[in-house]
Amino acid sequence: MTLKSRKACAAFFLALTLVCPAYPWGAQGHRAMAIVAQQHLSADARGHVAAILGSDDLGSIASWMDEVRSAYFHTGPLGSDPEALKFNAEFPKNGEWHYVDLPLGTAAYTLDGPYANPHDVVHMIEEAVRVLEGGGDRRITKREALCMLVHFAGDLHQPLHIANGYFETAADGTAKLDTDPAALNGVPNDKGGNADFFGPGKYDELHAYWDTELVEKIGAGKDPVALAALLEKRVAAESAGWKSAGDYHHWAEAWATESLVAARTAYSGITFGALIPDPRGGIKSIKITLSPHYDEVGIPLAAERLAKSGYHLAEILNAIHWSD
Repeated sequence: MTLKSRKACAAFFLALTLVCPAYPWGAQGHRAMAIVAQQHLSADARGHVAAILGSDDLGSIASWMDEVRSAYFHTGPLGSDPEALKFNAEFPKNGEWHYVDLPLGTAAYTLDGPYANPHDVVHMIEEAVRVLEGGGDRRITKREALCMLVHFAGDLHQPLHIANGYFETAADGTAKLDTDPAALNGVPNDKGGNADFFGPGKYDELHAYWDTELVEKIGAGKDPVALAALLEKRVAAESAGWKSAGDYHHWAEAWATESLVAARTAYSGITFGALIPDPRGGIKSIKITLSPHYDEVGIPLAAERLAKSGYHLAEILNAIHWSD
C-alpha cells in the first residue's frame, strides 16, 4: 500500500469513528417528537414555519443537524448538499453543539456554569431563537436556525446528552463513578454513555440503548408516526404540569436541568465493571451490567422525555416573536 493510500484509509477510518456513534433518539425519535410538536403549533407559528420550509412538516427537518454532521465527511443524504457543505465550512465544530457534559451531581444547568460552554446544546437553542427573531449569527439562515431548534430540542431532552458519568479507576481495575462537580479535577467522562458497554457488540452501549432500543420498546417499533401517536397520549394526559415559566429565551436552561435529573435515573441500576483507559487519554470503554429491572424505569422515562421534547418544542415555537 502506498503512503497516499495509507493516509486515505486512515482518514476514512477516522471519519467512521466520528460519525458512527448513535445519534440522540435516532431518526425515529426525532421525527416522532417533531410530529407531536407540529400538532400543537399555533396558527401564527404554523404560518411562519410554512413560510420558511414551504410546509409545516417539522418532521422533514428533524434530523438535519445529524445529517449535516455526517456531511462533514461527505457521507449520508447531505454528503453533496451545497447548503450542508457551506454550513460545515462556516461551523466545522457543529458536532459539539448537540450536548453538554454535566457531572451527575450538578445542582442545575446554568449558562455560565463550569461545565457549560458557549456552543453547547442550550446555548445553540438560544442562538437559534435569536436568529428566528431577526438577530443572532448572520451566517445562520432562518431555515438553518429552525432546523437547529427542532433537532436540539430533541437532543436536550435526551438525558445522556446533558449529563454523563465521570470515572476514576479503582484499585481492582473497575470504574468508580464520581458525581461531585467540585471534586473531579480532570477526571475523564464516558462521553454520555458512549463508552459504557453492556454486551460484546459494537453498539451494545448505554447511549445507543437510550437512542434506539428503549425508544422502540415504548411500543411502536420503528414507526415514527405510531410512536408519535403514543407520545401524544402522554402529552394529552400530563402536559398540564409541563408548562414552561418565565422568559422563553431561557426555557432551554430549565429543560436541561430536567434532563440532568433524568440522567441520574439513567445511571442508577447500573453496575460498573472493568475500565479500559484510552492510550490517547480518557476512557476507551467501561464494562457495565444493567439491572434486571432497568427497562421498567427506562422505558417510561424515555417516553416522558420524548413526549416532553415535542410539547416543549411547540411551546417555544408558539412563543417566538418571529422576524418577517
